[in-house]
Amino acid sequence: MGESHSRLDAFTDAAFAFAVSLLVIGGAGAPADFNLLVRALADIPAFAIGFAIVAMFWHGHVRWRTMRGPGDKVSHFLTLLLVFLTLIYVQPLRAMAAASGLWFTGQGAGFSGNLAGLFAVYGTGFVAMSLTLAALFSDALRNPALDDEGRQVVRGERTIWLILCATGLVSIAVSLTRYGVLAAMAYATLPITIGVFAGRFDWTGAKVRDGEVVDTPKEA
Repeated sequence: MGESHSRLDAFTDAAFAFAVSLLVIGGAGAPADFNLLVRALADIPAFAIGFAIVAMFWHGHVRWRTMRGPGDKVSHFLTLLLVFLTLIYVQPLRAMAAASGLWFTGQGAGFSGNLAGLFAVYGTGFVAMSLTLAALFSDALRNPALDDEGRQVVRGERTIWLILCATGLVSIAVSLTRYGVLAAMAYATLPITIGVFAGRFDWTGAKVRDGEVVDTPKEA
């Protein structure tokens, strides 16, 4: 089982690396002159946005593995589902990153067309991947080696992925209205919602033991 999950993790890492390479080289060749080089460098903000999002999902899987251990057939299925979604999601991610890069910096190729439709498609992929990570962390709770604190951390990280999922659903809903071009603004709330949750959540489980609230002495 140990060799099996190691090979699966190597395959997953390769899939994420391939997704990142598509953000850089997908459909584009080496610049043939200086003007093309400058135009390519203008896409750096778009690449940074796409890279950060792919890295977020990859890091989520790495975090899950440390909590889950080798896992079983369910773990393997969910990991393969994540890989499958990643390789599909990278295309709308590229388009979204190009549109966002142009909007934030005024640089890059941008995206021409239906922005509301773009964020509806992008949001669907974002929700699917976030929900898969939430399912993976639910699966991690089946690891008998986890102590109480470890299980509480898993619950917290699962909730964060559910917050991401809910935010994607809000963005999709906005994209289907007359204000569809504002769908991207939903993701701007994530630092606030996740920050508030992370600050208030009992990550150690010190306040709850066996379903009972434990009184903790207040500092003088």
